[in-house]
Amino acid sequence: MVYIEEIKGITMNINIGLFGHIDHGKTELAKRLSEVISTSALDKPKESKERGITIDLGFSSFKLGNYNITLVDAPGHSELIRTAIGASKIIDLALLVVDAREGPKTQTGEHLIVLDLLNIPTIVVINKIDIASEEEVDRTEKLLKSILLSTKNLKNSKIIKISAKTGENIDKLKKVIKETLNSIEIVRDVDSFLKMPIDHAFKIKGIGTVVTGTIHKGKMKVGDSLIVLPINQEVKVKSIQCFKKDVKEAKAGDRVGVNLMGVEPESLFRGCILTSKDTKLKLVDELIAKIKVVDIFKYTLTPKMKVHINIGLLTVSGSLVPFKKEIIDNKEENLILNEVKAGYECYCYIKLDKKVVVEKGEKVLILRLDLPATTLRIAGFGEVIDFEKPEIKKLIIKKGRIVKRKNKIIVENLAHSKELAERLIGEKVEVPSKGISGIIKETFGTKGAVIAEFNGNVDGGEEVILKRLRKWG
Repeated sequence: MVYIEEIKGITMNINIGLFGHIDHGKTELAKRLSEVISTSALDKPKESKERGITIDLGFSSFKLGNYNITLVDAPGHSELIRTAIGASKIIDLALLVVDAREGPKTQTGEHLIVLDLLNIPTIVVINKIDIASEEEVDRTEKLLKSILLSTKNLKNSKIIKISAKTGENIDKLKKVIKETLNSIEIVRDVDSFLKMPIDHAFKIKGIGTVVTGTIHKGKMKVGDSLIVLPINQEVKVKSIQCFKKDVKEAKAGDRVGVNLMGVEPESLFRGCILTSKDTKLKLVDELIAKIKVVDIFKYTLTPKMKVHINIGLLTVSGSLVPFKKEIIDNKEENLILNEVKAGYECYCYIKLDKKVVVEKGEKVLILRLDLPATTLRIAGFGEVIDFEKPEIKKLIIKKGRIVKRKNKIIVENLAHSKELAERLIGEKVEVPSKGISGIIKETFGTKGAVIAEFNGNVDGGEEVILKRLRKWG
């Protein structure tokens, strides 16, 4: 691991994400800040120009003191939240852009929730103050302060008022960015295996295949033999560029362009990852994640619900089965949960509709993209803990009552016939009011009553609980 604080004074590569609702001025701010235009930046792709929105992650850069800063321009359109979420996975600091006149909108809220869940330091930028009245600016600022107070990690985020169009307060924004970067702890995992999700691939005449991406962990150098997953293609690094300059080596946190031998750009797609041969990445279509449902999510998670799962730069459809772990008879069991409400934590078995490249510990977001764009669609957040399909069971609880007859302790109402009662022989029962347990020994009569022996004194009329596990699904 390398900490930014340990190497102040030398140039560091930093990734800053631009988030916010459509038309609130993210791309205009990127134009104002940028010195070098890179992949898909400033709405360069043809489809962006045709539709008038950023349809992909745009990258550009500028220098700020000892920092080389890459700007990641994330889409604000409601249909493209999956791409915006992907952007959040590769940044160190976020600028949340809000129109001074319109104030925060649906995508503002969704982006803020993602940044809060991932605990990404954030600066809120109130934009377009050149065309907003003083009352509109004050109203938007007060509302944003109130919203920030409702977050877990972003309560103390600074709010800066600017005009990206005229340049007003841009120098102040740069100062706050620098101060924030100087104050936060940024950790780079350079000692791990290499992991670089590929976000763009193309061919340059006379050079060959070039891929771009941000290195999540590890490092690479010219001449390395690497692997592209999931196509399992071995490649060799011919050259590396970082901030338009040739370098011999790149490491975690660097935004790079890599010239690769051994692969054609047509065979690469979003979801491909450049990795080293000691990789711990797996190609799977099922996983277990430990998640928490977002506190303000209005719906519940239920078994076999269709959802979208965001993993890295990909958002994939699938279904989930929520469950909890509980000790029953000294053994840990996976018990189905029929519904999981806002604020609750649980485990989820997730079956994806296509295979993805993933590792243990990777963060995941659960989305309900079938919901209207005007409502919160981020359902839950957590991390991958395993890939083995769990054995999930259903806990059936039967309640009965104790009846004492002479020397016999009889339990009624656990079964409705002698035949069903016979199936209970040998089962464990409990008297929850006293913490006493017992064993069903035999049936009694023809109406489903049973005789039980307990490890303590019980009284007539006390409630008895029988717990039985059954395979779910």
